[in-house]
Amino acid sequence: MLTESGCRSIWQAGHRTGYCVNLTINYYRGLPLSCVDEISLWVDGEPVDPETMYVWCKDREYHYPDILKDTMATDIYWGFGDYLKVTIMKKGGIDQGIHHVKLRLCTRRSYTPTMVSEWEKDIMFA
Repeated sequence: MLTESGCRSIWQAGHRTGYCVNLTINYYRGLPLSCVDEISLWVDGEPVDPETMYVWCKDREYHYPDILKDTMATDIYWGFGDYLKVTIMKKGGIDQGIHHVKLRLCTRRSYTPTMVSEWEKDIMFA
């Protein structure tokens, strides 16, 4: 679920303005993005503010709190094996090197309770 692929700072106009991590789905099939009930991240023990998070799916960006709303479109599909890029807007980005990242991902599926998955590991950020 928590991959090392693509973990890096985000640069805009020559300044680090955030960083990103790539996630894979916690289910053996894909799901509509509207079936995500929670994405929580901690980096080096500090919780990430959900208001600073943006999710990239199918080359489109969504403010994380918007995907939790009942008005979220149901035809945006997070496929099995596809990366969901989560960008965290933070002045200064993240220092290059190894950081401890913890993820809590909750997804809703038909006929079953919400799947709650937690994962943590040390990840190298470029």
